[in-house]
Amino acid sequence: DVGFQHYVEILTSDIFTQLLWQTGRWVVVGVAGKTLLGLLIAIHLKGDIKGRKFFRTAFLIPWGIPYAISAVVFRWIEHPQYGYLNAVLIELGIIDQGIGILGNPDIAWLGVIVADIWIGTPFMAIIFLAGLQSIPQGLYEAAAIDGAERWQQFRYITLPQLKSVILIATLLSTIWTFVSFDTIWTMTGGGPINTTSTLVIWIYQVGLENGNLGRGAAFSVIGFLFLLVFAVVYLRVYTRGGEEL
Repeated sequence: DVGFQHYVEILTSDIFTQLLWQTGRWVVVGVAGKTLLGLLIAIHLKGDIKGRKFFRTAFLIPWGIPYAISAVVFRWIEHPQYGYLNAVLIELGIIDQGIGILGNPDIAWLGVIVADIWIGTPFMAIIFLAGLQSIPQGLYEAAAIDGAERWQQFRYITLPQLKSVILIATLLSTIWTFVSFDTIWTMTGGGPINTTSTLVIWIYQVGLENGNLGRGAAFSVIGFLFLLVFAVVYLRVYTRGGEEL
């Protein structure tokens, strides 16, 4: 069967192993970065700071800008000759000459993932901020009276109360990061030598650019199954403790 043969060829190919590793790295690092930064920003914005309303609105700007535009901006920031990042590093004496981040197979993925984290963090921050505001202030007041320090309040009050919010936010972020296309394609096109390609990028290249629709469709089905299995396992692990969404 021709269709079945596509799956056999894909699952036994070296490029599939490479894509699987790169997609997993892209998703894990990206979601972890967005989650941690989003939580830190949300905690900061919940506090009594000047211009809190302004900052809450400003933090949404990166998420509201089209991904392709943000990717172009970061591509220029990381440019080896004209980029602001290299200029700062040279000024600080960290490097002697500009580094072609997006042209280096070893670090290109880092240059792209930074842009993706920048784009996706505001969404996580707003979701976490909404969750933080729903936590009764009386819990913190009672804990403070009992002598609990801020870290203890965060560990025993904030995190447990945010568990459902964190679950939904990270699940959505995982799906969106997995299927992310614009950022990678605009910044590197999956290069250099496929080191920033993910399953989604490869599906586009194989199915549309190369015209191999059958193989591209097979890659799509495999990608969907990975997402489905992840979502089911993730939700079961969460609900095993008897909690509900």
